[in-house]
Amino acid sequence: MSDLTGVSIEPFRGDLEGLERMAHTSWRDEYGVSSFPNLYRPAFLRYLLGRLEHPDHLLAAYREGEIVCFLANLPHRFYYRDKVYQGLWSGLMVSRKEWLRKGLAAAIIREAVRINDRYRRDFSLATFETGHRSTRVLEKLRAEGQRIERLHRVRVLARILDLRRVAASENIKPWEIAAVKVLGGDRPPKPVRRGSGGAWPSNPNVREYRETDLDDCLALFNAYGGTVQLARAWEREELGWELAFPDVSRTLVWEKDGRVQGAINFILHDHLGRTRERWAWINHVSYDALSFRERSAFVQALLEFVRALDGIGVIEWTKGYYSPSAFYRAHFFPYFRAVDLYSWTFNPELSLAGVRECNEIVV
Repeated sequence: MSDLTGVSIEPFRGDLEGLERMAHTSWRDEYGVSSFPNLYRPAFLRYLLGRLEHPDHLLAAYREGEIVCFLANLPHRFYYRDKVYQGLWSGLMVSRKEWLRKGLAAAIIREAVRINDRYRRDFSLATFETGHRSTRVLEKLRAEGQRIERLHRVRVLARILDLRRVAASENIKPWEIAAVKVLGGDRPPKPVRRGSGGAWPSNPNVREYRETDLDDCLALFNAYGGTVQLARAWEREELGWELAFPDVSRTLVWEKDGRVQGAINFILHDHLGRTRERWAWINHVSYDALSFRERSAFVQALLEFVRALDGIGVIEWTKGYYSPSAFYRAHFFPYFRAVDLYSWTFNPELSLAGVRECNEIVV
């Protein structure tokens, strides 16, 4: 355990509701009336953190029993250059406003690095919002000699399903609303099969994921190993957990010739602005076996499905591991946010600098 001005850094004590309250206070201080995703919703945290074997992979800072900072490290395996490496995804870092610029963020990262070294991880991936104050922490740690490599910039693609509700909730400007309309980013999803009566699914090849689809989906997602630069190496139970989780994770599959030949998984996030609205964040995509026409129909079915769930929009990230052309055809457009993907590279035999393709989650 390490200390910093009366603050102890230790394994997270498990108070998800307390973490959510602290995060909301911090994010509202930063974003004001602008919308931000509730990445600390207890249901989402149970989905994201519920399979951890080692409690010290979740770190928190406490002062007088109150949580003031948090950082998660999730072990994931990755294919890279024909080998499987033990990696991590690090994120959900948040701290109380009064502890900013006091060295607490750097201290909790140092503790995470020490723990990761103990478990002999090869690298840890993390995203940092461009222009955010957290990038200053990176420079400080680099100056200390930590090996931090930049992979690439990940941009947001968005598709709006209810522009009126988006405008009412988000702090977006009139010219931004006009730009969305010009780009067609608010058009109703185009029905993918006529004569369906409007009931979802209108495409006979698309349905929601079932547990019996798991082996087909495992083959689809593990097929990225060796074909993209850095790809998740999935285990069966791990993928099953991520593909379907109550009120959090949903998956659509494309079935043809008696087997699943495509899958799109997404996370339901509540965005907190002037109102609370639900968005779908695309998490994992595999549709390389489909024709471009089928991919386009699959994306249209996704939009129909999210709208049926009362979602007001869909977000995807330019991770580079599949062609997004079907999303652009469905009028996804570049949104006004971006993050940079970095690696804390612990294995001296590895370098991930400049990697352009990675199918890791973005949170």
